[in-house]
Amino acid sequence: MNATKTLTFATANLFNFLKPPDAFYEFSNIYEQQEWQAKCQWTKSQITQLNADIIGLQEVFSIEATQQLLVESGFPYFVTVDTPKSESDYIYSRPVVALASKYPIIHAEAVKPLDEWAKAYQIELPQFSRKPIHAVIKVPTIGEVSVYVCHLKSQRATEPAMQGETSQLLGQWLSSQLRGWEAVMLKLYMDKQYQKSPMPTALLGDMNQPLTSDITGLLTQQTDDEGEALVLTDSWNAYKDSDTFPARVATHYHFSKGNVLDYVLLSQEFQPDSQRSIAEVISYLVQDQHLINPIYQKDKQASDHAFVAVGTQFLV
Repeated sequence: MNATKTLTFATANLFNFLKPPDAFYEFSNIYEQQEWQAKCQWTKSQITQLNADIIGLQEVFSIEATQQLLVESGFPYFVTVDTPKSESDYIYSRPVVALASKYPIIHAEAVKPLDEWAKAYQIELPQFSRKPIHAVIKVPTIGEVSVYVCHLKSQRATEPAMQGETSQLLGQWLSSQLRGWEAVMLKLYMDKQYQKSPMPTALLGDMNQPLTSDITGLLTQQTDDEGEALVLTDSWNAYKDSDTFPARVATHYHFSKGNVLDYVLLSQEFQPDSQRSIAEVISYLVQDQHLINPIYQKDKQASDHAFVAVGTQFLV
């Protein structure tokens, strides 16, 4: 007899999650103890409301504090593949991504640029600004699921390494160029892993640009017409096709302009028109009340991103 099994993926940018007395970016950016407690309380409440099984996290500075908060929220399995960059004894500049799961993480590694492509094209590939995670999670009844977590390069203009002439235009181009490299390198890595071991695959991340752009849109670009290649689809599109839903909700605001920056991308196993389809998207949640209608007492230490949760259902 066939049965169904649900699995919910989420992505959450925690926004400068750094336990005092350490500082993020500048020496003055230190949470007071009361502020830190409020941030932890708000974050835990949001994670509980997501009701997710697997969460990709961005802007993690304090790894141990993040792990503890997720364990308290019902996620006993947690992994990172990098450490925040320290500018001095207590000032940190480069947060990392993390993965939390209610089910065992049986394998985890950092996504790296593929040397074979560098050799073939005789180019030097850049390093990721924040190392993405590739993990395999063993889910009861369903089996193994491949999960990636990323936080692509921000749209903030790259600053020159040396004093001298500066150009906002050039700095923005360099940031866009690196974000494009990261999207391509991540997709090529995912393609290779999928061809070696095809399985349901999810990419959870803050792309720092809508997927409608020519840069981050490379993640969902098909590399062949048929065959064995990984095909990633925005989960919103899979859900929208199966249900009546209002206009898409933004996950981040720059002044009054809203953009969708936070995504859950899913492989062809979640796409009903694929020969490999074994699951479908059944829900799509954007927790954005703290962005569109904040309540100061509750949201004073909120993230500047909405959290996104996508429910899927497997026929097993």
